[in-house]
Amino acid sequence: MIKTGLVLLAVLTVVLAVRAVFNYTEGRKLARAVAELKEQGIPISAKDLAPPCPDEDNAARLWKAVENLLLIGGEDRGTLALAFTNFVAGKPLDPTHRDALAKMIVRNEMALQLMCKMGGKPCFLYRDPAAALTETKIPDAVKMILTTRLLGFEALLMAEGGDVLGAVEKLRAALKSSPKLAGEGLLITYLLAVADTRTLLSFLSGVCGGRILADATLVSLIDEIDPSAWRSRLAKSISGERIFNLEWGSDLIQGKVRAMAGEKSTNRLLYWLIRPILKAEVLWRLQKFSRWEQIAADPYFRQRELLKTESKVLDHAPWYFKLSGYWEGGAYGTIFLKNAMLEATFLVSRTGLASRLYKSRMGKYPENLEALVPGILNEVPIDPFTGKPLVYRREGEGFIV
Repeated sequence: MIKTGLVLLAVLTVVLAVRAVFNYTEGRKLARAVAELKEQGIPISAKDLAPPCPDEDNAARLWKAVENLLLIGGEDRGTLALAFTNFVAGKPLDPTHRDALAKMIVRNEMALQLMCKMGGKPCFLYRDPAAALTETKIPDAVKMILTTRLLGFEALLMAEGGDVLGAVEKLRAALKSSPKLAGEGLLITYLLAVADTRTLLSFLSGVCGGRILADATLVSLIDEIDPSAWRSRLAKSISGERIFNLEWGSDLIQGKVRAMAGEKSTNRLLYWLIRPILKAEVLWRLQKFSRWEQIAADPYFRQRELLKTESKVLDHAPWYFKLSGYWEGGAYGTIFLKNAMLEATFLVSRTGLASRLYKSRMGKYPENLEALVPGILNEVPIDPFTGKPLVYRREGEGFIV
């Protein structure tokens, strides 16, 4: 028994010694990597990520008021959801839905007005810039989606009532706020902004379709409906994810209760034992986020190929990273796809408006997209999925993009 005890003690001593060495070396590597990021000017804290956004310029203050003012109950939510589903499917608005939507719009008039005013503010910062991202609050996603859809129907009803310009201006105002939400630096708010923008663009197409628009309005819309900055906003959001994971990993390394699976003494012992692994994992993840940022700048047809390689790397992450429950892989393939769908929606909407402007000036729709360059567009729009020009063809008295 004594001999067995001595052997176990010796083994334990060796294990703890190896752990101590591993903990020290991985800690040095992680500290060095974080210092290098800081030297390169790459954000490593929530404070670094936050854009300057004084209260008087902050659209989030208006949004918080919208969250408090919005009155859309369970039955109304069902009506709004069904009406929106029918709208995107190209079905006419049901008369009963029309009446219910009109009442909802009147009931939420102030909230909808504030939603439009958000576009006139220079920035959007919902969270406390001094707080860690792991403690941050985000906008109420459900309320934002509901408000955006209701605003879209308000614009559609205005257009049907003859106020086409007023409807367009309402949607333009809302479209100006989405990029600011996307630029907050959080991936969740970026994806919310993507969903909102696609919704607004759908309603803009519904408002403009088959209705006369002045050339000046078409020119303004073509100028504003521009997808070019959205990839950089996505990259910034991925940078925010890096910070979030650095903060969460640091909390685990320090043994903070809120980051661990529980406050049990066994959990504390586990996280203490695997602390070197946690440090190695945080470092590994930092490197992966840098790679995701680089890929975010590419068009989707290139991203798709790069993702095949990157997915293999993720699939071969060290098995022991799963001990902490910290490693979750990544859903960046889906995120890049959503961004590509937004780009495509922008390009189709913009090309359609450009073709209408061409007809207004030339008396007919263009024979091909090259005819729009350089008089209306700076370049032929490229499909983010194929890397080739958008498909365009004349059909009867109209066209299809």
